[in-house]
Amino acid sequence: MKRQVFLFLIFLLVLSACSDNVENTGVPDHVFKNAKIWTGDQQMPWASWVAVKGEQIVALGGEGDTPPNATAETDLKGQLMVPGFNDSHVHFASAGALLLGINLLDVNNEEKFVERVRETTERLPKGSWITRGDWGAYEAWGAGSAGEDNQSNTVFTPHRSMIDDITPNHPVLVVRYDRTEGLANALALKELGIESESGILEGEVLREALRQVPEKSFERRLAESRRALEECRKWGITTVQDMSPLDQVDVYNHLYAKGDLSCRINFAPARLSEYENMMAKGWIVDWEGEMAPHPTGGDWISFGTIKSHIDGIMGARTARFFQPYSDNIAEQMDWRGGWREFSKDMPSFKEMLVAADSGGIQLRVHAIGDQANALLLDILDTLDHFNGPKDRRFRLVHAQVISPMDFQRFQGRNIVAEVQPYHVTDDMRWMEERIGYERCKGAYAFKTLQENGCILSFGSDWPGTNASYYPINPLMGLYAAVTRQTVKGEPAEGWFPEQRLSLEKALRAYTWGAAYGAFEEDTKGTIEAGKLADFSVIDTDLFTTSTDQWLEAGMAMTIVGGKIVYEQE
Repeated sequence: MKRQVFLFLIFLLVLSACSDNVENTGVPDHVFKNAKIWTGDQQMPWASWVAVKGEQIVALGGEGDTPPNATAETDLKGQLMVPGFNDSHVHFASAGALLLGINLLDVNNEEKFVERVRETTERLPKGSWITRGDWGAYEAWGAGSAGEDNQSNTVFTPHRSMIDDITPNHPVLVVRYDRTEGLANALALKELGIESESGILEGEVLREALRQVPEKSFERRLAESRRALEECRKWGITTVQDMSPLDQVDVYNHLYAKGDLSCRINFAPARLSEYENMMAKGWIVDWEGEMAPHPTGGDWISFGTIKSHIDGIMGARTARFFQPYSDNIAEQMDWRGGWREFSKDMPSFKEMLVAADSGGIQLRVHAIGDQANALLLDILDTLDHFNGPKDRRFRLVHAQVISPMDFQRFQGRNIVAEVQPYHVTDDMRWMEERIGYERCKGAYAFKTLQENGCILSFGSDWPGTNASYYPINPLMGLYAAVTRQTVKGEPAEGWFPEQRLSLEKALRAYTWGAAYGAFEEDTKGTIEAGKLADFSVIDTDLFTTSTDQWLEAGMAMTIVGGKIVYEQE
């Protein structure tokens, strides 16, 4: 009883502080009321209204507290509001290109192929190139497969005659998902100076053709980014942490100047060699100021992190493992995967990481295989040795397969596990075939990572790889983290179900954890007075519905800086 009284008094003090805050800041611009608000704040996890002034939250309260009068009010009619979803891992330029351009990942027959090409010509202005596509990616395992129904890996081969008549004004050079062949239409062949009756290009001819494709205009890139922003608004994404090419920043600055940036951007160059350029620009994390470490930039576009890779990916068998792959005996019995651009020269790789770390840059490194992840833990020791220990929040990107002996090495390091839960749903179709059941026990081990001291930072990896499409919809990520099932609900108990997370922990990873990973938890990640007014309103109460219903759920509203940027029709 004493504890209940104490908690009640604390609650009254919080409400009093909220009321004082409203009085001190004047009349709020907007109040969102009659909501079921999961705040993410462990001191006050639930509320029913929130008041906004400018771009900031000024107050919130429970059902027993009357919200203040405001210039505008929105009645959310009992719908679930959560902190704005913060996607910690996005390739924004690629996503925009895929959405505005052509997506052939799930295409493996003539009818669908022709249909997608025709649709794309209707979206793009005359003269625009239609490229990439990645046809046939889901032929061996259908989308939503749990892996038991491996089909014959027969990928169809298109012919230019299928599309020449419908593409007289659009050069086409699309590729198969494994990049072993491409298809060029008559117009593309003419512009490239290549002769081919079928339009099929392979080997060096294909590679050279791809190199000759003209660079996109700034207007095309703007259009692609606007389309990607539209998708973010639709799915309640209020911040993306992006790893696009460096010139994407010009696009963001242009959109911001026009008032068209409807999602906050935390930008990270995707090449380790950019670290000197970042330091020259001042795109670093400030560890020296009086406040907690924070990134450079403003609330809308911020910087401080650089992305690199240590190994490849599972789909191409280029992720690096201690032991050989289980399904590659016919080709190379001893193949264990490879290294990436900079890590092929490991001494130079470590030297650049040490230099970037010493210059105030936060590091995030892609690691898939168990040996790759183990090596990055060794490199953390190297950073401590040369630059001393600090709150560097090293971001282990994907942390996809961890050796059992290495989990305890995460303890006490404050590592941010930048993971993408939808990978579980999509990748289980071929994981056990690739590396076997035993090694899969350490795959996407979110719960074990958290239990060993990692901060989980959720994202999507949108739009995916040349072998998979990963949707930006955070509800799919929550579903994957909580159920560890495919979108068809398989397996019934979940894939390695001991790694399932609770809804609260999954939501926290998609909001506060993502903000923490970018040193932005002081302004984002929870619904608290003083933080940015970024909210996602879900049309389904995730706390009271079955997980299969989440797959059909959507966003009723997306709010960024107190402004409604999306409202469900």
